[in-house]
Amino acid sequence: ATATTTLMEQTRLFALILFATPAASLALGTTALRVAPVRPALRVRPPTLAAPYEEQVDDALDLVDEQLTSRVVRLANHAPAFASLSYFGLISSSMMMPAQMPAYNLMYVLTRSVGPTSNAAFAATFPTLVTPANFVFLIWPVIAVLQLATVAWSALRPGRPSLAQPDLSALTVANAAASGWLLVASNSLPGALPFLSFGLLPLVPLFAGYPLRDFRSAFSAPPRGLSAVALQTFSSFTTIASFLALAVELQHGGRLPLFPAEAAAAVFLAGVGAVVALPGRSLVKRGVNALALTGILAKRLAAGAAAPASLALSLSFVATVGLWGWAVKKLVAE
Repeated sequence: ATATTTLMEQTRLFALILFATPAASLALGTTALRVAPVRPALRVRPPTLAAPYEEQVDDALDLVDEQLTSRVVRLANHAPAFASLSYFGLISSSMMMPAQMPAYNLMYVLTRSVGPTSNAAFAATFPTLVTPANFVFLIWPVIAVLQLATVAWSALRPGRPSLAQPDLSALTVANAAASGWLLVASNSLPGALPFLSFGLLPLVPLFAGYPLRDFRSAFSAPPRGLSAVALQTFSSFTTIASFLALAVELQHGGRLPLFPAEAAAAVFLAGVGAVVALPGRSLVKRGVNALALTGILAKRLAAGAAAPASLALSLSFVATVGLWGWAVKKLVAE
C-alpha cells in the first residue's frame, strides 16, 4: 500500500510539473511562446449532396482561369505598350514619306495630325553644330524592333512575364511622349519652333529608364537580358536627343536672347560629357554614346572638308573630338 501511495504521489507531482512549468514560463516571460502559422479558415461546406457539385464547379473555374483568363489578363496588361509602340512607329514612318499617305482610311485618321516637316527637313531647317549624320538615326528602327521583341516575349513567354506592370506602364508613357514629340516636330516651320519640341523629349528617357534605376531593386528585380538591352538603348539615345533638342531650342527657339551656334553646341557637349563621365555604364549605353558622337564628328568633318582651317578654330569641333575619343576609350576599356 505504501508503494502504491508513493507511486501515485510521484505521478501527481510529475503532472503538476508538466502543466505548471509552461504556464509559469509564459507568466514570467522566461520562454518565448511560439505558435505555428495557421491558414485562414476555409469555407466549410455542409455535408450535403451538393458538395461534390460545388467542388466540380470550383475545379472547372480554376482550370479556365489557368488556361484562359490569366492569359487574357496578361495580354491586356501588355496591350497599352503594344498600342503606344505601334502608334509611335506609324507616326515615325509617316514623317519619312508624308506625301505618300493615302487619305480617308484608318491610317489617314491616325496620322492626319502629322505636319509637313519630315525628319530630314527638320534637321535642315534647324541645323546645329552637333546634329549627327543621318546614319545615326537608323537606330530608331532598331529601338522599335527591340521594344517589339521585348514586349512580345514578356507577354507570351512561359511562366512570369519579364516586364512587371510598372515597367509596361513606364514604357507606354515613354512611347506616348515620343509620339507627341514627333507630332510637334512635324509641325515645326522656319521661324516657328514650338517649345514642346524640347519640352516633351526629356520625358522619354525619364520614363524609359524608370525600370532600370537601382532604387526599384528593393521591391522587384530590374529587367535583364533582352528587356534591359531594349530599355537601355531607348533611354540612352533619347537622353542624347534631349540635349540636342535643347541646343536646337537655344539656337532657333527665339525665346532667349541671341544664342550663337558655338554656345548652343557647348551646352549640348557639356550635357553629353556629363553622361559619358558616369561610371559603371553598361556596354549598350557606352555604345550608344560612341555612336552618337561618331555621327556628329563625321558630319562636322564632311561639312568642313573644304575649309579644314575653320574646323581647327572651332571650339565645339575640338571639344567634339576630345569627347568622342573619351567615349570610344570608355567603350573599349571598361
